[in-house]
Amino acid sequence: MSDELFDVVFFGILQAGKDKETVMQNMAALFKTEPAKLAPYFAGGRKVIKGKINAEAAAKYQTALENVGLVIKLEPCEAASQTPSSTSDNTDNDQANSAADNSGITMAAVGADVLENPVPVIPQKIDDISDLTMAEAGVDVIENPVQIPAQKIEELSDITVAELGADVLEHHEEIVAPVIEEIPGISIAEAGADLSESKIEIKAVIPDTSELTLSDEIDKENT
Repeated sequence: MSDELFDVVFFGILQAGKDKETVMQNMAALFKTEPAKLAPYFAGGRKVIKGKINAEAAAKYQTALENVGLVIKLEPCEAASQTPSSTSDNTDNDQANSAADNSGITMAAVGADVLENPVPVIPQKIDDISDLTMAEAGVDVIENPVQIPAQKIEELSDITVAELGADVLEHHEEIVAPVIEEIPGISIAEAGADLSESKIEIKAVIPDTSELTLSDEIDKENT
């Protein structure tokens, strides 16, 4: 049995926070084509960007396309060299492949009811509420609020308010500034200067995409 093969599938879903136009331009740059030729991929539904490739190549496509901003799914497909053991196995494989075929899936419009057989909700009977009224804004609607007795305030005639910024601590602890010895070898860097003596270079790992190509299905759709 040969190595398992995969389809690189895109359902028109973008990574969170990604702009569609920017993603299309980045994808066009990745495959060295025009953004307009990629429009069918973003129309919704199941699109095979690259089909029947091995796991290593499929993973390379997935990494490159997810870096661009797409949500990619790798779907296993039947290898060409697989040999069914019996007619029963053939039938089971055909049923499994048929069940996995979601090319007819579409996305409902925003706000559409996607439940085919929703559970009916029986409205509840409401008694007569004609005698109910609505209180005005700010009114205390508690019929029997808890009474909080007012606290007795002692004589405050001799209390005054200090001026803004005044030190109101009568006996605060005095903080003596430490003596700094002479440090002639130290200087102050300018505002915004980089104080790192040795910079750590962080390089992004970019996969090799020179061998990536688009599936022929897009050309068929355009024609």
